[in-house]
Amino acid sequence: MTKTVDPELNALIHEVMDARLIKPGSPEHVVAARVAQEGLGALGSDERDLFETKVLPILAKPIREQLAIASIVQRGGYVPRKIDF
Repeated sequence: MTKTVDPELNALIHEVMDARLIKPGSPEHVVAARVAQEGLGALGSDERDLFETKVLPILAKPIREQLAIASIVQRGGYVPRKIDF
């Protein structure tokens, strides 16, 4: 069976993992890494369900927005004032 890996999906998954929007070592991280390497066809039914319910929602949101939210959470909910240029 040949591997069919979407290069855009691969790049997006790696970008999300590099930004640590998926916790390293978590089941979501393992499944996302497998999809990036082997494609969606390599997943079993349980893995596909995990990918669709946990990983896809992360991939679907703009990364800049997610990084901003993660930054706010790390600062304990502090949102800096808006600066107009």
